[in-house]
Amino acid sequence: MKVGIVGLPNVGKSSLFNLLTHGSAKVDCYPFTTIERNVGVVLVPDERLELIGRVLKPKRLTQAHIEFVDIAGLVQGASHGEGLGNRFLTHIREADIILHLVRNFPATDVPHVLDTTDPDRDAAIIEAELAIADLTVVERRLQHVRKEPKTPEQQLLLAALEKLADALKRGFAAPPLCPEEKSAVHDLNLFVLRPVVFAVNCSDTEPCDPTRFPHLAARQPLLFSVALEKNIGSLAPEERTELRSTLGLDPDGPATVVNRCFTALDLLRFYTVKGDESRAWAAPHGTTALDAAFMIHSD
Repeated sequence: MKVGIVGLPNVGKSSLFNLLTHGSAKVDCYPFTTIERNVGVVLVPDERLELIGRVLKPKRLTQAHIEFVDIAGLVQGASHGEGLGNRFLTHIREADIILHLVRNFPATDVPHVLDTTDPDRDAAIIEAELAIADLTVVERRLQHVRKEPKTPEQQLLLAALEKLADALKRGFAAPPLCPEEKSAVHDLNLFVLRPVVFAVNCSDTEPCDPTRFPHLAARQPLLFSVALEKNIGSLAPEERTELRSTLGLDPDGPATVVNRCFTALDLLRFYTVKGDESRAWAAPHGTTALDAAFMIHSD
């Protein structure tokens, strides 16, 4: 499963990627520092696996993992090719979930591409570009479907496409679709049908005030400072805990981002014990024991 980190340039996407993956993607203060996507594997925190480890004492514990992809910043007009937009949109389509990062820090050494900081505005820009890109795909398919014979399957597809087109003309929001309609448009790989987790990269010196971005705040975004979390991460574990408590920060730190994305992916975990290894596996909800067995024994 892949999580695509999406946002405007200079909002901290590569810094967040490095924080989560312990990677070394290039970070700089100018737009499009990232051109080629960066990919890293992140282990999913798992208290139950730790409990299994304490009980069975295996030599090795293997956590479930998800991939995080650092995607270059989108700009207004990306859906029409601005700023290598078509290339970057293709990278987003390869992700299973969107981690939408917006900026709420004023650092003058990292200029905002629009000169001012406005999380609600920035989120709306990205959503508009994704909606336009999706609408282009939907309308292109509609042109073909309307010319084809009206079988029951095509009627179902036509109804789903028309619902999507109407919704996307109003903004980045999916219309209610029945399971059969979702299946009919699955191959279109639309952004609007993906889960989205919102996150706000806050100042490392001032509290994050959600009243500054009421529309985004209504979506229950994660609030954290990537710069501050990076500094905290360099401390000893007990010092991290104490400092987070003193500053009133989330005690789990960056792990909260991983857990929120894992939850949004609608995955379940199951566990195996073989020899010296206890292992956690991730699978979609609804996975049967037989499906799980095929995951483990693919041969």
